[in-house]
Amino acid sequence: MADRRKVTANAAAIDNNQETERQFMDKNNVTGMIRDLLTKIIANRPDDPISFIANYFETMTLDDQSNDLVNRAVQVLNLTHHSRPVFESNMRSAFNILSRYKITKRLHGVNGTVHSLLMQALCKKLPSAVTIRLFKRLECGEHEAVTYDVFRSSVFTCCVLNDYIAMCGNLFESLDVQKTGKADKNLCEAALEQLRTALASSRTDVKR
Repeated sequence: MADRRKVTANAAAIDNNQETERQFMDKNNVTGMIRDLLTKIIANRPDDPISFIANYFETMTLDDQSNDLVNRAVQVLNLTHHSRPVFESNMRSAFNILSRYKITKRLHGVNGTVHSLLMQALCKKLPSAVTIRLFKRLECGEHEAVTYDVFRSSVFTCCVLNDYIAMCGNLFESLDVQKTGKADKNLCEAALEQLRTALASSRTDVKR
C-alpha cells in the first residue's frame, strides 16, 4: 500500500514538472483574473492603482456569507466615484453579488435585510443623527424583495450624501481659521451669501 502511494505521488510530481507555465496559469485561472483586473483598472482609472489592485484581490478571498457578500459589494462600489460612467456597471456587479444572498434553501436574492446591511456599510462614516433619518427613508421590509431600481436609488443616495458630508467638513475646516473647532462667524455669513447667490443663479438658468 505504501509503495502504491509512493508511485502515485511520484507520478503527480512528474506531471507537475511537465506542466508548462501557460498550462499552470490557465488551470488556476490566473490568466483570467489578471485579464479581468487589467480591464477593471483601465475602465475605472483609479487615483491609486496599487490600492485598487489590493482591494481587488481582497474581494477574491472573501467567503460567501452575508456580511462577506456585503463587504464584497461595497468594495466593488468603491472601485470608482459614482460620477464616472463605469460606476453603473460596478453597481450592477454589486447587485449581482448580493443576489447570491441565501434567503431560504432554494431562494437567493436581495431582500430588505441585506439591503439594510449594505446601506449601513456605505454610510458607516456618517454621523448617526444623519443616518437614522436616512435609513428611515430608504428602509425596506426585512423580507421584502429589493429590485435593482430600488437598490440603485439607495446606493446613489448614500454616495451623494457621503460626498455632501465630506464637502461640508472641508468647508467647516476652511472657515475654522483659528483651528479652535468653531467657524468664524463673518466667514460663515460670507460663505452663505455666496451659496445663496449661486442657488439663485442656478434657478434662473433652469427657468431659461
